[in-house]
Amino acid sequence: MPSLRQYTSLLLLPTTFFGYALYANSALLMNAASPEAQASEAKDLSLSYVIDGEATRDLDTLYKNELPHRAASVGLFGNARYALLGAGRKGVIVGEDGWFFSAEEFKSVSSADITAAVDRIAEVQRDLDARGIRLVLAPLPAKSDIYSEEVPSLVRGPSMAEAYNAFAAALKDRGIVTADTRPALLAAKPFGEVFLKSDTHWSPSGAKATAEAVQTSLQVAGIALPSESVTAQWQTPVSLWGDLTKFVTSPDYAPTVGLTQESVPIYRTTVSAATDGADIFGDDTAVPVMLVGTSYSANENWSFADFLRQSLRADVVNVAKEGLGPGVPMMDLLAGVALDETTPTVVVWEFPIRYLGTKTLWQRDGDAKAGGGNV
Repeated sequence: MPSLRQYTSLLLLPTTFFGYALYANSALLMNAASPEAQASEAKDLSLSYVIDGEATRDLDTLYKNELPHRAASVGLFGNARYALLGAGRKGVIVGEDGWFFSAEEFKSVSSADITAAVDRIAEVQRDLDARGIRLVLAPLPAKSDIYSEEVPSLVRGPSMAEAYNAFAAALKDRGIVTADTRPALLAAKPFGEVFLKSDTHWSPSGAKATAEAVQTSLQVAGIALPSESVTAQWQTPVSLWGDLTKFVTSPDYAPTVGLTQESVPIYRTTVSAATDGADIFGDDTAVPVMLVGTSYSANENWSFADFLRQSLRADVVNVAKEGLGPGVPMMDLLAGVALDETTPTVVVWEFPIRYLGTKTLWQRDGDAKAGGGNV
């Protein structure tokens, strides 16, 4: 049965919100009705002004730019919702002990979604094979799977673990070299957090465990890379707000409800050049390993490319991109000239499974050429 606190919270939040909304909209109307505003923002209030959508755009701009106390209200309402209800806005699942999860990780992935993705990945492999390049796929399990014990019981389930296992098995059945990242992350978990608590991404510990799983997959597949001299060092940690915190409250107000920044240690590697100034292949543009994928790879705060250099004892060129999922960066790579210019021996493809079945897996949002097609 709901507690008195929950009943009070459910009544207090909407009452406070609507009270503020009444005050804020009154302030907006008074401001809009002032002679100064009318002189500077005079509009022809015709039917076309509404039909063409200009009225909606102007209203949206007015709310974003003129709403009194907008930043403060976002933070304060977010704090109240989190403190009283233990919840955030749409897009985040608030778990136990300050763990946040992306809502994208709680969907069902169908067998058709997996088959379609594996078919497309097999096309990519054939393209790379034709260029004399080996593909290594690194499927990344969901944070909600690795830390399922921190997920609220009402939404906890095996779907993401099942999707990972089915995806990895299908890849191997098609002869695609696949790094076993889920067992590696679970094995590393007792020794340090492998995902950041308030962020969708892995921690450096998770990136390191995944890099070692990639190295193991190359060994098992018999893919040999010339060994290079790699030096490495830890650098000063950076402090950052997890990307899921903004779905709960604003950073300015987060500390008042006990939320803190993530401290991320930075790992950096350097590959020593040959004494003659050329690389081991006799071509100063050749790099043995190319990394493609998402922000898990592209964002240097996670140090994944550096851990790959350390694990593989080989140089890595990183062409991963943020904000596009795993498919689009690979499509861009195949359509571009980077493969011809760097002539890698291996392409490592980092591929979070939470993107399986998404409409923009293989094309940018808004691209008319949705789905299908050869790579």
